[in-house]
Amino acid sequence: MIADEIRIVLAAKADALVRRSVDALETLIHPDFVYVNASGRKLDKAAYIDVGCISGRLIFRDQQVSELDVRQFDEFAVATMLLNDRFVFEGKEVSETFRSLCVFSKKAGHWQWIAGQTMRPPSP
Repeated sequence: MIADEIRIVLAAKADALVRRSVDALETLIHPDFVYVNASGRKLDKAAYIDVGCISGRLIFRDQQVSELDVRQFDEFAVATMLLNDRFVFEGKEVSETFRSLCVFSKKAGHWQWIAGQTMRPPSP
């Protein structure tokens, strides 16, 4: 089932961020990757890996996915979800929930993350 396949990729991405593993994240992200974070900043693959694994400004403690909805379009998949994040940003502990949209492409039988956008969900 497509949702299970994408959930595995998202879990691997979260694990790579928590471990700050450049190598693991490199394999999960498409070379032409583009991402817009919750602050509205546009990142390419190198910048995303730098922020998530190298710079130390953002250190993930945990990332849990809920409300995952995945739609497949041939060799592409679009996923929406809630991300329950715990991280340290510039020395401050943060626990937040974000709404995220991720786009994946299937290459050689493996899904790669090619684009995404994250934002704070609307207030209830």
